[in-house]
Amino acid sequence: MDESIFKANPNNKLLLISVLMLVCIKPTLDFILGHLGLDNNHYVSLIEQIILIAILCISVIKIGKIRLSQMGVEAWKNWDEKNKRIFFIVTPIVLIAFSFLFISNLKTLMNHSELYGIGSVIFLRVFLYGFYQELLYRGILQTELIKRWSFWIGTIISNLIFTFGPEHIHFYTSTPIGFAVMFCLGLLFSIIFYRSKNLVSVGIWHGIGSIFIDGFRILFQII
Repeated sequence: MDESIFKANPNNKLLLISVLMLVCIKPTLDFILGHLGLDNNHYVSLIEQIILIAILCISVIKIGKIRLSQMGVEAWKNWDEKNKRIFFIVTPIVLIAFSFLFISNLKTLMNHSELYGIGSVIFLRVFLYGFYQELLYRGILQTELIKRWSFWIGTIISNLIFTFGPEHIHFYTSTPIGFAVMFCLGLLFSIIFYRSKNLVSVGIWHGIGSIFIDGFRILFQII
């Protein structure tokens, strides 16, 4: 991702895309699935997530008139050596840290082999959902707000929307500190993205966290 993207002229179409995804497109899809009684179907939820990512990417390219690489979505072969090195160092640390924190969940899963099939569907869905959030909140919203104001103002505002938006309402309604955790994690992702200009690695780390935090919670509701 070219650093100049943060200094380029604001793209009102991209900002409009992010607003429509937040208040119109995703809520509409959720409403339709709920009305059809498919909102708890994990296979349908996976398909919905793929559709959301496709809509977002196509909208950015066709309506926003920018390449995905300008949002930090680059093929591995185009990554610089620094980003590759950081990815290989940080990813195992993220996996080990979450495995340690959720060791009891891993043990429970190993004792319920019948959940492996549906578990893979749920884990893939929440992984893609984490990646989708990075595309929307960091790749589009944060970038566009930074253009209009400054790094800190744009980052704080986009992260507040990320924290208190529809994606994480279940955290701060179920635990008083949920919103604080989400805000800190979101701020960390925001800073990493701004410095690395690489949205793919941040999206993968977010997706891994979503598997442990959301994936296991959803899966164990089946037991």
